[in-house]
Amino acid sequence: MKHIYQKNIKVIDELMSFCYKYGATDIHIDVKYENESFFIEVESQIFNLSQEILEITNRLLSAPRCHEMESYYWGLSGDDDTDTELTLVGMMSDEAHIDYCPKTGKMQIKIVRHI
Repeated sequence: MKHIYQKNIKVIDELMSFCYKYGATDIHIDVKYENESFFIEVESQIFNLSQEILEITNRLLSAPRCHEMESYYWGLSGDDDTDTELTLVGMMSDEAHIDYCPKTGKMQIKIVRHI
């Protein structure tokens, strides 16, 4: 439970960095706390996102949650301007889903973090 809100902010920061890296023109963030879980949803407008990038992102976000890694490394995310830390986001999340519609450019990332 320690630093739970700061960890959520780091997750959101990394997801926003990912969106901006690929040219997002519009980003909406929704965070909801319900039934001992946080639901983080990032919706953005990104055109021309390749299938390869989506597959890699899905793989990184689907990394199994690792509480030990989260405890030690959560504070390091967001400190590097060269790339996003989506693997760390995956290790800090219990569930992750990414949807993308190439026709509209709408991308949606949903993260669930159980307490």
